[in-house]
Amino acid sequence: MALNKEWHRSHRMPPKATREQRVAWHAAHAAACGCREIPLSIRPDVLKLLKSRRKS
Repeated sequence: MALNKEWHRSHRMPPKATREQRVAWHAAHAAACGCREIPLSIRPDVLKLLKSRRKS
């Protein structure tokens, strides 16, 4: 998928982001842009969050 420049401009990763912030950012990123893979270190948590959002 191509880079969504507008999304990236308006959704910056916070400096020194916590794990929860990183998970939330990557979940939103996967839904809006998906220009790159979710890092392996947080992938299970991101996928769990995405799955829970689909059920709601």
